[in-house]
Amino acid sequence: MRNIFLIIATLFLFISASKAQTITYSEVEKSDNRNANFEILGKFGDKFLIYKNINRRHDLTLYNYDMSIKEILKLDFVSDRTDNIDFVTFPDHFLMIWQYQKNNTIYCKGANMDGTGNLIGNVLDMDTTRVGIFSNAPSYDVTWSEDKKNILMYKVQTRNDEYHLVTKVFNDLLMPLDSLRTTIPYNDRREAFGDLQITNQGTIVFSKEKQNSRPEYVNSLEINFKRLNDPAITTTPIPLDEQLIQDARIKIDNLNRQYLINSFAYRKNNGNVGGMFTALINDSLVFTKKVITEFDDSLRKKLSNDPGYRSAFDDFYMKNIILKKDGGFIIAAEEYTRKTRFGGNYDDRYYPYSPYNSFNRYYSSPSDYFLFNRGYYGYYRPYATSDRDIVYNYDDVIALGFTKDLKLQWTNVINKTTSDIETDNFLSFANMNAGNEIHFLFLQKDNNKQIISDHALQPGGEIIRYATLKSKEAGWYFMPRLARQTGARQMIIPCIVRNNIAFAKIDF
Repeated sequence: MRNIFLIIATLFLFISASKAQTITYSEVEKSDNRNANFEILGKFGDKFLIYKNINRRHDLTLYNYDMSIKEILKLDFVSDRTDNIDFVTFPDHFLMIWQYQKNNTIYCKGANMDGTGNLIGNVLDMDTTRVGIFSNAPSYDVTWSEDKKNILMYKVQTRNDEYHLVTKVFNDLLMPLDSLRTTIPYNDRREAFGDLQITNQGTIVFSKEKQNSRPEYVNSLEINFKRLNDPAITTTPIPLDEQLIQDARIKIDNLNRQYLINSFAYRKNNGNVGGMFTALINDSLVFTKKVITEFDDSLRKKLSNDPGYRSAFDDFYMKNIILKKDGGFIIAAEEYTRKTRFGGNYDDRYYPYSPYNSFNRYYSSPSDYFLFNRGYYGYYRPYATSDRDIVYNYDDVIALGFTKDLKLQWTNVINKTTSDIETDNFLSFANMNAGNEIHFLFLQKDNNKQIISDHALQPGGEIIRYATLKSKEAGWYFMPRLARQTGARQMIIPCIVRNNIAFAKIDF
């Protein structure tokens, strides 16, 4: 009997050890003040690369596995006028695409960099735009396909009731594949275009919504497609049949060659969000199915804030759509509000700098239950005195599991209540795709100390709560919303320490 207890105790210690987390802190550079911009590029060989923009200086910092600084490379070929850089990362190299304005011309440049931060070949001229004296300067947006073999660069300008769209598609070496210049009729008071996306086959896709008399109600939706080397735009209407929706999101399912459209749905009788609208378009660009799912009282009762109130879902925003191999998917939505300390409210549903308008790449494996996930990646907001009276609130997270037939299979809730004044850099959550489970990492306060809560969503909808992560170093304040997954069970989380930006590597 004693041997049995020893075996059980040994197994328990082994399991506990297997779930342990190791936190490794980086060196703190005095020049990396909290007003710097940065982006975690990821792991290249045995090094981690992080881009930093400090006082118009553009640097790449290389960290070794112990998060000690190995080298700092100044990107001399990047103009000090540059205000936006996009990075497309591969296992052993990465692409840089940046833009800057000189006189009345906007230049867009590109470069291929190896895993040590050195330039491969020459800097490429990707596009230029002449800016008129009285016209608004259009900026370039960059996105890419899931396999990263199609890089889409586009610019948009609206004037005289017209939506002017210019797109350029490049391959993974930034060689041009296709381009388009078109004009679409546009009513800026009643219509809104969604962000452009691109498939593994090079098809560009974007939405167009039409609103009725109130801006939060959408009563007409169409999805636009532009295939590679085809000059025509194909439009697929989505029949709403008088169903009012808001903020439609497109998710490209490259494995199953289809397009998912998800949106919160309003209840007609009281004007509050009451469910989810889901539609499906096949690879032939034909609308095939739609389902309207009502949220039942069991989900409402799990919420921590006024679960019985009819507006319980009004402040939820879709943050991530996670695909499954069989064509099913999971929607993760978070409750988010902004208020002033004097009682005023902000409506962020159409706020252009809403934290739900940008995307990120996550690690995945071919054998994972959950597919490669291009989900939300937070944007770091340097501190500004103009926002000192704004209170940010990021609360409950709801997870909704759907089958390939668009039927709601299960629901679950992660309860949390977090708020901050002036900045939301320490709020919200990060996802880590571990293949057989999706981790939700967010901050909680315990006796005025920061701890990272770790909840893991299982394939069947169950949520396992793992041990919290506690910092052994005083004065390090984590920003999990801005974390980047760098391995199967590894993340780098930016931190604020002594008024500087630093980084913590966590191995799960």
